[in-house]
Amino acid sequence: MKTLLRNAQTGVYYQGIANWTNDPHEAFDFRLPERAVRFVRDAGLDRVEVVFAFDDPQHNVPIPVDERFGFKGCASRKKS
Repeated sequence: MKTLLRNAQTGVYYQGIANWTNDPHEAFDFRLPERAVRFVRDAGLDRVEVVFAFDDPQHNVPIPVDERFGFKGCASRKKS
């Protein structure tokens, strides 16, 4: 299993500094959800999901990064 970040609007996955990809196999694996959420907070990203990605994409589990992770009013956060 990989821990990825996906833009909830466009569906692209975080690959690296300023790089996003449509291919989840090319996406950066944060390995732990805590690392992914910390990155979202530090980068000021908005409308992203942590995706628990498996070999078979039909089993992938997306979870929006929202108030459950301590973010208040996700839409009010500014993008970097």
